[in-house]
Amino acid sequence: MRRFYLLRHGQTDSNLSGIIQGQSIDVPLNEEGIEQSQKIAELLKGHVSRIVSSDLLRAYQTARIIGDILEVEIETDKRLREMNYGSWEGNFLDELMKTPEGRVWIENPSKWRIENSESVLDVQNRIIQAIKEYVQRYDNLLFVSHGVTISAFLLYVKNLPLDNVKEYIPRNTQIYEFKFEDGRFKELKIEGT
Repeated sequence: MRRFYLLRHGQTDSNLSGIIQGQSIDVPLNEEGIEQSQKIAELLKGHVSRIVSSDLLRAYQTARIIGDILEVEIETDKRLREMNYGSWEGNFLDELMKTPEGRVWIENPSKWRIENSESVLDVQNRIIQAIKEYVQRYDNLLFVSHGVTISAFLLYVKNLPLDNVKEYIPRNTQIYEFKFEDGRFKELKIEGT
């Protein structure tokens, strides 16, 4: 059996203002995000032997803060990136929800797709593949990723439809613990969260 953690990056100013970051809006953590990352590192002391992070700045910066405190190695993997929202990136979510594509995102996110974007299924497939590869090689991993990407993984573990993706988007530095055994994932309860 292998245990691992999945963490959403710390807060950014774009998170606060409701701007879709996706993959092209690569902003750093704000002061709150830095503090969140430091606090979560304290919670993880003694539980993490390696960190795998999205290569996007907000996730990597979160991983770097935690890695420095825990004195563990960090590597990056593009498969942990946030969903690619195409031309939606850099725009306010509230405004986009008023468009025809926004209505699709509200009513059937599993069917949402615009030019040069990914689908929720694309995101789910890449994070599952990445996590399976790493947990077969290492124990006590921490994966640092993004809201929709983590939600897509949770839906897979919980065997829920992709249309539930908006319901499972974690808050900044929300953490999940899992075990991987006999080719299956199971979510565990983290004490103190």
